[in-house]
Amino acid sequence: MQAKQKRPANCTVVSRQRLIRQITSCWHTQALHAAVQLDLPDQLGSASCDVLTLAQACQCAPDGLERLLRALCALQVCSTRRDGRYALTDAGQSLRRYPPDGSASLRALAFWWGDAMWPMWGDLAYSVRTGQSARKRQTGTSNYAFLEKQPDVAALFHEAMQAMTALIASDVAQLDTWNAAKELVDVGGGNGTLALAIAESNPRLRVTVLDRIDAQPAVGTPFSGLVLTGRARFVVGDFFTEIPSGSDRYLLKSILHNWDDAGCSQILGTCAAAAAPGARLIVIERIRPDRLKATHHDEALARTDLNMLAGLGGRERSLPEFCDLLMRSGFEMISVSPTQHEFSVLEARRN
Repeated sequence: MQAKQKRPANCTVVSRQRLIRQITSCWHTQALHAAVQLDLPDQLGSASCDVLTLAQACQCAPDGLERLLRALCALQVCSTRRDGRYALTDAGQSLRRYPPDGSASLRALAFWWGDAMWPMWGDLAYSVRTGQSARKRQTGTSNYAFLEKQPDVAALFHEAMQAMTALIASDVAQLDTWNAAKELVDVGGGNGTLALAIAESNPRLRVTVLDRIDAQPAVGTPFSGLVLTGRARFVVGDFFTEIPSGSDRYLLKSILHNWDDAGCSQILGTCAAAAAPGARLIVIERIRPDRLKATHHDEALARTDLNMLAGLGGRERSLPEFCDLLMRSGFEMISVSPTQHEFSVLEARRN
């Protein structure tokens, strides 16, 4: 008599279903990437629209477009009305060039992850095996040098980083450390998004942003407006070699996680050389716990840790690891505080 096949336990079925969702979740990124490629969020705007009208505006096949719209409904980016018209949800509004609530657009982030980042993640196993940058393997250049010959990619990168920085700009601008500060150097500060927020909330503070030439804010941006008042400047430079000296506050936001320990020590060394005793260094990074759990916070941390490995050979670090790096570079940790979005603020004093 043939043995009766055992049915899998319910918990096993649930676990397998979850794993299948994780294996196939790449479709989320590409569905959102397709949406911004087709300019769907801005075509929909704040109203609703039928498929035929939208297909004509986006120059799409109506059937293909409706299938994408259904997928975006499943992702809670769009919603459908009883009359069959589609509209953006509150989340979907964030993919417009200029979200109506005044928040930073996430459009560039969808482009960045769906295009420039996409090939790099396919080479993750190479980075895990070797500890080397998959981006360097693919582009032949290390660090951020790959942006030098691709101005469009560089502009997209800085816009995507601006969107991430905007999530915590208000929290950082309200830190008590600025109350007694006179001058801030934002080291690797991109196009000045964070420095601008800090300066606007602290009218007596002067700010300097140091970064690559491709990050320089364009004329007419809010940061360039602050430059005209004499309270801000953008300096083209390399934080591995020299940064402006004499300020009482130095800021590193999402810089150290890009690099291995040797690179971090070099960056912190230039900060230490520029900072006088008693000057403060503010480091904004994600802090890795000893064990990651199945939470949204830890999932985001795991994602960015692997992203740093494949991108630049960097890593997310624990608090003791940050303390050790700072101590060996001449800084003493004095406080740690969380922000509302994944990051923590570490403040250290120059010995």
